Amino acid sequence: HRTCCRGRGRRGPQRVWVAVLVVRFSWPSQKSTRMEVESTSKVPSVSYADEVAAAKALVHGGGALDGALQNLLALEKTARLSADVGGTTELVTAMIELCHSAKGWQTLNETIVLLSKRRAQLKQAVTAMVQQASKYVDEQPDEASKLQLIETLRTVSEGKMYVEVERARLTKILAAMHESKGDVAQARKVMQDTQVETLGGMDRREKTEFILEQVRLCLDTDDYVRAQIMAKKIQTKVFKDVEIDDLKTRYYTLIVRYHMHSHDWLDIYRAYREMWSSPSLSDDAPAAHRCLKLQVLYLVLSPYDNEQSEQMHMLSAEKMLQELPMYKQLLTLFITKELFHFADVRDGLAKELASIPQLPEEEQAHMLKTMHARITEHNIQAIASYYSRVTMGRLAQLLALPVADMEKQLCEMVSKKQVYARIDRPKGVVSFSAPKSPNELLNDWSADISSLLNLLEGSCHLIHKENMVHKITS
Repeated sequence: HRTCCRGRGRRGPQRVWVAVLVVRFSWPSQKSTRMEVESTSKVPSVSYADEVAAAKALVHGGGALDGALQNLLALEKTARLSADVGGTTELVTAMIELCHSAKGWQTLNETIVLLSKRRAQLKQAVTAMVQQASKYVDEQPDEASKLQLIETLRTVSEGKMYVEVERARLTKILAAMHESKGDVAQARKVMQDTQVETLGGMDRREKTEFILEQVRLCLDTDDYVRAQIMAKKIQTKVFKDVEIDDLKTRYYTLIVRYHMHSHDWLDIYRAYREMWSSPSLSDDAPAAHRCLKLQVLYLVLSPYDNEQSEQMHMLSAEKMLQELPMYKQLLTLFITKELFHFADVRDGLAKELASIPQLPEEEQAHMLKTMHARITEHNIQAIASYYSRVTMGRLAQLLALPVADMEKQLCEMVSKKQVYARIDRPKGVVSFSAPKSPNELLNDWSADISSLLNLLEGSCHLIHKENMVHKITS
């Protein structure tokens, strides 16, 4: 209560009663919540076939399209708020079909945006709407209308996982439109941000085709870093499926384009080696010959290492190589530890490289220059296996090179640890014998002593045998 005082007079205490309304909130139990969810999910679907037919008849009879859409929108609201999936989907697709039949393309775009933004819109209805509208992309009267519809559908489907497949397909169509105009950079920008490798609603073939298109656009715009990132999204084990053998050839062709930029010869050989196992080559002899020729060329262009040597021996065992005597001879020259010179194969190689259409003249000249270096490296390794020391003049004569070029090539091989060599410039001598460590010297000495003792023991045995035979005969 409170005491009120007015002026100087004082009154007695007045009591003011305040009524307090206590509202008791009770949270629904888990059981009741489950019952509500089940009742919502089991809402019986209502058919709106008669209303849809009436709206179509109104439009076909010359009535206003907007009036028919308003009638269906009122019904759609009722079905949507009552969580009627079947009824909402039926009404949404009917409105899209009405716009299509009336050729109201602008109204179609507005209706799609309106339906997608309505409160508590059902996922199934949005999916059906996007799928239905995607069928009308190719039926647009002009390119501007087609582009507007694609952008509308991409905007509606952005960030919605349940329509990611449709959005990816629309993105591919949009990129093709930009590329047809000559704007390859814009086509790449449209495609590069779309991730399809995790989409469950897209089959393996469609995913692979999409990623291959991304890689191709990146290569066409010289974006080699992004092309490599895109290409790694494809697992090569998917190409074991014979049904996508054509995609295997496309994939490794793009891989060859990528490695040609940096001239990774061994990686290019690996790509053609993977294509060699393709079933389509077994039925196409010219394509098989071409693939085998390229394997030999890029393998001998690769720097020498254990893998390259092993692959050369394996490739030389191919039966079809007998039908290509020049390439068989080229492999044999590199496998055999004997000297041969670039002048012996230059004319034949230049003719073969000129017959490959995808190699420009600059690339052919670079390949011939690299081939000369590889032949020189082979000759140096052959000389190192037969000579322990040789003069620089004699080495340059054997390599058919000037002394300066020979020394430069030898230094590069030593830096790459392809061969051991030490150059004594004052004396003009090249030594290929590596100095031995004390342990190696001790092991060699021990081996020499063992062989000497074995030889001595064998000699004693033979002498004793001769003495015994002589005593018996005498």
